[in-house]
Amino acid sequence: MKPSITGMMLATTLVLAAVDPALAQGGSRTIKGTVVDTANQKPISEAVIYLGRTTAQRTGDDGTFRVSAPTDPAGLLVRRPGYVPAVIVIAPGDSGSETDLGTVNMRKVKTDADRADVQNADVRMYPELAQFYDHRDKYRQGLFLTPDELQRVGGTLFSLIRQKPNFHFICYVTRRGDVDCGQQANRGRTSIMNPNPRSAEQEPCFMVVWTNAIGPQHTLDEFQMDDVLAVEAYPQPGVTPPEFSGSPCAAIMLWMKHSGPVTARP
Repeated sequence: MKPSITGMMLATTLVLAAVDPALAQGGSRTIKGTVVDTANQKPISEAVIYLGRTTAQRTGDDGTFRVSAPTDPAGLLVRRPGYVPAVIVIAPGDSGSETDLGTVNMRKVKTDADRADVQNADVRMYPELAQFYDHRDKYRQGLFLTPDELQRVGGTLFSLIRQKPNFHFICYVTRRGDVDCGQQANRGRTSIMNPNPRSAEQEPCFMVVWTNAIGPQHTLDEFQMDDVLAVEAYPQPGVTPPEFSGSPCAAIMLWMKHSGPVTARP
């Protein structure tokens, strides 16, 4: 097991955003507002409201939200794929009080500057993602799934990864202790069933999974997409960052919404 990545996990460019409402002391209050498109002032529905690292609510058809928040300072993030996220620092308030944020404007992502602002909002709310975006710039052969991209897709995390080139035959151990290498009847024979595979078949391999909060109660097939903040994956050691080395083939890093020290497991 590799040592934890130092420094990065301790960064707190927006300390208030890390406050988890479930851990706050001293009662709760109400935060409300209306999310609209900056260009036309039309309401934005299905925008996700986060308080710290906790998903609080989605906006309705009229763009409104109304959430319970701690009386302590807190960070609120509004996210909808295709828009630059809004990050708002919520000042302290009295228990039982109501704070109206009024109109929360969000603009569509159209330019490189907009895309940079999406990245900046992510890092401001989740400082550990600075390394994720740094790797995305440096390691072009990796697979990178941003918070917006994960919010767009459905299904399970590893079925999603296995759809990508060079990841069809990654193997992991399920919660029942079985080895899952992605073999499916509609793919025909795979090398996991054939000890002498033809050149057209891929050798299965056990990936190393890195995570900053996997939790002992979870195996890889138990992860919910909502638990995961971002994903970076590398198909073979030659294109894997040194800090995620150790796998004979694929390596995957799961950036979780509830973070902790970075560790690895098979």
